[in-house]
Amino acid sequence: MKKKITALLTIMCLIIVATSLTGCGGKTSSKESLGRAAVCYVIAPTANSQGLNFNSPLVQDTIYDTVLNYGYISVMVVDGNPELVAADSYDIDAQYKKASKEKLKTDARTKTTNLITYMENQIANDPQVDYLEGLRMAVRSLSSLKGYDSKTIILIGTALSTQGTLNFQNNLLSAEPDAVLDLLEEKNEIPDFASITVVSQQMGDVASPQQKLSETQKKRLQEIWAGIVERGGGTFVYNDIMANPVATGTTYPEVDPIELPTESPVVFDEKMIDKDENLLEEPVMLTEEQVSFVPDKAIYLDENEAVSTIQPIAAYLVENTQISIMLAGTTAGDEDSDYTMTLSKNRADAVRETLIHLGVDESRIVAVGLGSNNPWHVYGVGYEGSVAANNRSVVLLDASSDTAKEILSK
Repeated sequence: MKKKITALLTIMCLIIVATSLTGCGGKTSSKESLGRAAVCYVIAPTANSQGLNFNSPLVQDTIYDTVLNYGYISVMVVDGNPELVAADSYDIDAQYKKASKEKLKTDARTKTTNLITYMENQIANDPQVDYLEGLRMAVRSLSSLKGYDSKTIILIGTALSTQGTLNFQNNLLSAEPDAVLDLLEEKNEIPDFASITVVSQQMGDVASPQQKLSETQKKRLQEIWAGIVERGGGTFVYNDIMANPVATGTTYPEVDPIELPTESPVVFDEKMIDKDENLLEEPVMLTEEQVSFVPDKAIYLDENEAVSTIQPIAAYLVENTQISIMLAGTTAGDEDSDYTMTLSKNRADAVRETLIHLGVDESRIVAVGLGSNNPWHVYGVGYEGSVAANNRSVVLLDASSDTAKEILSK
């Protein structure tokens, strides 16, 4: 009950923050505003992204509110080499603050329009994108500021980095978000977001030639970035604002598309057999936690435990004789050799022999060794830790699936 109450309070707080950041600029009074705010806009005017929506209430009203209340605004352009392109205090001399409210509001609207026009005309200089480095620089642009009631980073872009430590080309959207976050913490790559709110807009809104993200992949992307901000001591707010529907005709430097797996492996759970008619609708990953091998060998560390894990799968296959399967052995590390390919094949063969021993016809099982060159591999995680452990596995998939056919064709 205590956890439910805490979660409810957290949701309420996020709603309050999101509401305060999406008001109506022309009608917001100073009492309803963010106070004297410091805001950094992190924008990614790059290829593979839907048009950045600078006309959204999140952008327009926050700029207006910040200018009207004599705040501070900086702009960071994210590409392969993020750059601070603007940084201004909108404080004015005391004598000018005595002007009429209408005059001050008119000036704020003019400055808002000018800044939005400036951001609309930004173009990435370098190919690729490094959002984590862009956020790190945004934190630096705000951290030394004193005398502000709030500090906010507004991130506008897909958030799909193709460069740097958090490179989503390394299949990170197939990994558990907590595992990715643990690895970033180990590498000391999480910025200090203390007292900073990060609000995202258009996260995951990609454009051709980048393949569209599934809803599960979008959710994982949001969880990774929320975790980065929260583990850094800040507050994360996801804002589901539509992209700009108007094509600008601007040409941006090319960004490498991120290859997204069409099928994501799931960790085998014996209970799945009771719930799902098709166990192999998606690949099933037997990780080190399910089936452990002696280091550098294709011998079970605990044969009884391994057989106990594989038994329900065998029973399912015995009952469903129309299904043939592929067993794909995989290894940790990013470099393959004859040794790693042979080891991964031998481990797949070990599981195959167990299935045959448990009654599955050997003609229905093909075993391959893929090493690290497989659709589920997470790159750059080395040999230690939970993500690396998941890279060492035997994956079961329906032999008639597109993924299995593609593997066999190579």
